[in-house]
Amino acid sequence: MNESLEILVVEDNEGDYFLVHEYLKDCFPGSKIRHNELLRDAISSLKESTFDVILLDLSLPDSNGKDSICDILELANDIPVIVLTGFGNLQFAMDSLKLGVQDYLLKDDVNALVLQKSITYSIERNNIKKTLKISEGKYRYLFDNNPDSIFIFSPDDFSILDVNETASQILDFKKADFLKMRIWDIYLAQDIDEMQLLVKKLIEKSRSIQSRVMQCRSASGEIFFINLALHKINYNNQNAVLTIGTDVSENVKLEKKLEEERTRKSLEIAEAVITAQEKERQEIGLELHDNINQILAGSMMYLGLLKKELKTDSELFRDIEKLITGAIQEVRKLSHNLIPPSLKDLELGEAIDHIITIAKKTGVFDIKKDFYDFNESSISDKLKLTLYRIIQEQFNNIFKHARAKNIEIKLYQENDQLILRVKDDGVGFNPKTTKHGVGLINIQTRASLFNGVMEINASPGAGSEIIVTFPMKDLLD
Repeated sequence: MNESLEILVVEDNEGDYFLVHEYLKDCFPGSKIRHNELLRDAISSLKESTFDVILLDLSLPDSNGKDSICDILELANDIPVIVLTGFGNLQFAMDSLKLGVQDYLLKDDVNALVLQKSITYSIERNNIKKTLKISEGKYRYLFDNNPDSIFIFSPDDFSILDVNETASQILDFKKADFLKMRIWDIYLAQDIDEMQLLVKKLIEKSRSIQSRVMQCRSASGEIFFINLALHKINYNNQNAVLTIGTDVSENVKLEKKLEEERTRKSLEIAEAVITAQEKERQEIGLELHDNINQILAGSMMYLGLLKKELKTDSELFRDIEKLITGAIQEVRKLSHNLIPPSLKDLELGEAIDHIITIAKKTGVFDIKKDFYDFNESSISDKLKLTLYRIIQEQFNNIFKHARAKNIEIKLYQENDQLILRVKDDGVGFNPKTTKHGVGLINIQTRASLFNGVMEINASPGAGSEIIVTFPMKDLLD
């Protein structure tokens, strides 16, 4: 390929553009590089000049995301567009490929070699597609030498009519074997219905291209992610479908790895925050119990001495004693809420009974607890504390919002899962339209540390129930 190219770079970050510019000078010496920081300037450049390739950032001052892609593709015509972005999201990457971009590169992963390979392949693929449009009669050479896998199959019975060498190499089937197969024999069952729908649209509506990312299986069982473009063609005087599949498995695997790393980091942060919260709760609880309560108790003692010295038992003194006694009780209750009973010394059920006892003292609630098919020794102290805090948090939600009379707690094991249910008969709410408050978010965060999933069953006027499910394989102490 000629290394002297006309390249349009749409990038508003000067530092990122400097690196890309240096890579391009190394890979394609003599190339002319035009730099635009705004989408509107890039559109003007496309109207004025012709380019061999476009490098597009998705976070521009005047446009971002899919809007940028659609606006550029509309004017690019046959110019290949490569997304060059810091936004790493698997689904968005797949959606971008479906819209028609040639490649989706993360800035953190780009170097001179990666950029050279992407541009070279994108231009070559684009040239091949243009050549196919010009003359189907010359397809054979392109077909056999295409760097992407190509199949031709019948839209009637999906039998494979032809296949190129690239497909044989990637999927490790001989051409003769392919010609005995149907196209859906190599794609995963979950994609078959979509494949049939795409072909139906292609034939009935005469749409020239249908594009999707699908999964196919090699002879050895290895799974590949293929960005598939479907074309309606005439093959040996019969209607046929030609598919061009670009292997995007490495991009998908990298994106999955990044997503897993982001999830792991998020869980680490959540665990650190919850640990800090528990430590802070304990410090505040101890301060209330050991210091504030002592001060209040001392005040009560001095008030008694003052009464004796003044030889009076006036109503004002009695009111002050009631206020101090009430404050002592409230501080004691608050400190007990902040510092859970030691789950090393108590059974979890006993600790939950402590919450229930406090709640029942209000005289408002009838509370039932049912723990069954549950082996407490099989879970860690951290999970016990998590279950304790989730129940405590949901009780607070019910007290504040539900106006309930009855609460039911269930904890049990079923089908290798530990399930916690907290149900009330209060006013309920619509979980689809009601924004989750801090309490529910805290429950979800605590559950996620043990790969737990929170589900909400609620409706206006019919009470509510939270169901938190933990996979037992992740809970062994």
